Amino acid sequence: MRLLLTGGTGYIGSVVARDLLGAGHEVLALARSKSSEDKVTALGCRPVSGNMTDAQVWLSTIGGVDGVLHLAATFDTDMAAAEAAFLDALVAWASDRPAPLPLVYTGGCWLYGAVGGTAAVEGSPFDPLPAFAFMVDHRARLLGEEALSVRIVHPAMVWDAGGGTLAAFLSAASQGEPPVVTGSLETRWPMVHRDDLARLFRLAIERGEGGADYHGVGETGVAVGAIAGAIARRAAAPGPVVRSVEDAMAALGDWAAGLGLDQTMDCPGTRQALDWRAEMPGVIEGMTDA
Repeated sequence: MRLLLTGGTGYIGSVVARDLLGAGHEVLALARSKSSEDKVTALGCRPVSGNMTDAQVWLSTIGGVDGVLHLAATFDTDMAAAEAAFLDALVAWASDRPAPLPLVYTGGCWLYGAVGGTAAVEGSPFDPLPAFAFMVDHRARLLGEEALSVRIVHPAMVWDAGGGTLAAFLSAASQGEPPVVTGSLETRWPMVHRDDLARLFRLAIERGEGGADYHGVGETGVAVGAIAGAIARRAAAPGPVVRSVEDAMAALGDWAAGLGLDQTMDCPGTRQALDWRAEMPGVIEGMTDA
């Protein structure tokens, strides 16, 4: 397949690109700078110069594609507006096709809110953090577009031995400082290794059905204090300390409320529909052995 990927230089997008290429797909990767162009070229992708807000310009230059995987986000105050501009251009561009354009849209576990021990599964109601509520609106809009065949991937908290959602814990421990946990040591995070998640994104574009939500979950819920503690022990650093959600938001922005969400998440529909299962070790084992 000839595929367009946004976010291909990111923590998740780079391994999605690698997985797609390894499966024999041709990948066109959006790059908004010369540095980004160099990165996606090194991965083996064909760079497409531009950004989300000028998509109407560069989409007209790339020729036909068999599908789009949208993983890009600015994580800035313009995050919702930038994505809306991209989606407007994408819908207009796809409207000239004889058949709906397959699109993988990225949601996330934070769209479900603090579900506690009642695991969010495919089809569970959304209760998003305000900073990410636009994603629920965009999902609904995309599902109503006749020009698109949309499938949505909702990742759990993404990790690998080098970082992801664990980056702040790893950085603190490597400097001999205690990892800082938001809210409570007992707060649960659903977890997924980024290599497993990359495979799910590929399956979603290859075999996913229009209108379907897919969950990328390796572990239903792991206490954050246990994760941070494993990282601290490995580095011989002090044990984790707790800060309030309010302090986290003051330091990092409103999105940081997600770090304090007590969540569990599962993926029975995804396992059945795409025959996808996590293959990487669990996060505590991974942090202990890394």
